[in-house]
Amino acid sequence: MPMTIHHEQVPDGSRYTLRPNCSLNWRATKRVLLGFAVCMGLASAYWVAQGAWLVLPFFGLELAVLALGLYLSALAGNRREIIEIDESALRVRRGARDLEEVASLPTHWTRALLLRDPSGWYPSRLLLRCHGRRVEVGSFLVESERIDLFDELEQRLGLSPSIRRSRPAPAVSGAISPVQQVHRNRESIWP
Repeated sequence: MPMTIHHEQVPDGSRYTLRPNCSLNWRATKRVLLGFAVCMGLASAYWVAQGAWLVLPFFGLELAVLALGLYLSALAGNRREIIEIDESALRVRRGARDLEEVASLPTHWTRALLLRDPSGWYPSRLLLRCHGRRVEVGSFLVESERIDLFDELEQRLGLSPSIRRSRPAPAVSGAISPVQQVHRNRESIWP
């Protein structure tokens, strides 16, 4: 299974490279398409030999739709997100070959936020937020990978998971905890 999160220490900080979990590389995708083309071609040749020549346009159409689907799937599997954290800034870059910088946030003011759907129907969302600005990262990761990345980012940004989990509940009656506040704010986030 390909690794979807790659963490490396660079001289001035950390770099997280996120990739979708792809089952096929481009060479294997072309082989699968060729195999389908041969099988469909043999079946079409049989029917053309029987006099049903009308199968040829449908063979071409089916092959074109299959090729387009496999190409778009391979293209989506080639994308990546890079999160670079150093002493002064946290940068998020996205793209396939050419990376485009999506956000640059000050490291000391940036916090990671993991929003979970209370009903459990939708996957969680991992957001990096700073001064009212939010950037979603790792949308293509599975839930366990997103939680692990959240813990690592929170630890790297200054709030370790052990401290976060051991926070006492608010002592003032009527006050709500940050978790309850997140649940109340979800109505505007989730459909």
